[in-house]
Amino acid sequence: MSGIQQVDSQTLRDSGAAFMNGAGNVADVIGAVTASVGALIWTGGIAEQFNSDFAGQYKPMLEQLKIDMEATSKALDDKAAEYDLVFHGAV
Repeated sequence: MSGIQQVDSQTLRDSGAAFMNGAGNVADVIGAVTASVGALIWTGGIAEQFNSDFAGQYKPMLEQLKIDMEATSKALDDKAAEYDLVFHGAV
């Protein structure tokens, strides 16, 4: 295959919106698990291990995923604006 393929600015914006929506879903998961863990009356080693794992590993990973998805969304939106400026002379 040869040639150049271009993506249009609306596709970039749509992809950015999908990433932002995904970031919102991740935030919802963080909130739901945090609320559920806080509401449970759960004791013992398994409870302590889960709470420790969630607070120390999983929640920070999910928070970073959310940040990365928001950054990707912004980057796609910025590229769409750049594309519009370069190819259409307007934003």
